Amino acid sequence: MEGYKEDLTQEERILVLLKSRGRDGAFVYEFMTPRTRGGLGIAQYNARIWGLRQKGYVIENKEPGHFVLTYEPRRQIELF
Repeated sequence: MEGYKEDLTQEERILVLLKSRGRDGAFVYEFMTPRTRGGLGIAQYNARIWGLRQKGYVIENKEPGHFVLTYEPRRQIELF
């Protein structure tokens, strides 16, 4: 697949999925399903979500097992 980046971290893969879904969010089974079956293949998704929250992302657990990205911190651009 052209343009697909294989070397994304697990946090980045979760973030890409959550951003692409918007208000619809994503479910735990999508994080845990093996990559060969269309999921992200991330067993320790809670640790990755915690890491994203520590970086300023607001990820809400709307109902058990359903996560929605509701805020994304602005990225600072390094000029030098």
